[in-house]
Amino acid sequence: MDELKETRPKHKMLTLYSIFSSLIIIIILIGLGVYIIKQHDNIYLPYPISKQAAEQLGFNIYYPNSKLLPSGYILNKGSFSSTSQVLIYSVSYGNQKIVFSDQPKPTYNQLLSFVNNNIPLNTTFSTSVGTATIGAIKNQTVVSLPTNSDSWLIITSPESINQNDLDQVLSSIELAK
Repeated sequence: MDELKETRPKHKMLTLYSIFSSLIIIIILIGLGVYIIKQHDNIYLPYPISKQAAEQLGFNIYYPNSKLLPSGYILNKGSFSSTSQVLIYSVSYGNQKIVFSDQPKPTYNQLLSFVNNNIPLNTTFSTSVGTATIGAIKNQTVVSLPTNSDSWLIITSPESINQNDLDQVLSSIELAK
């Protein structure tokens, strides 16, 4: 009987020690998970190029929010490529593509010259990131979208694109954060 009394406190201590050890391990794992998630967010932006590559471009990056694109339109995450001056990517719909060029915004006079020389017959469309000028060059619809910041998007699509869909694609464009 005395042996039984002596083992109960030891058993209780071992049980408390096990619970305490388990809690510490769980807290460490949760902390490690939070750290990894935060590090991942610091390395990668919401599109598939690194934060370092984006910073080297030297201008803000804009891209369509996949959730706001028209049904059947898909941001091609594998299409992102960049040089020191431009980021290029595409959105697919059916067997067609819309190609985006994100680059530093030129001066007002250069933008005006681009529109006057390349898409003199045009319409405008207001977006949350700037006013788009929409026209055509040969067999393509062309959009010049100087943003409200330091970027200029030139967007090309087949001339057969549905205008409402194009407006929705333009409305889906947002600043990458």
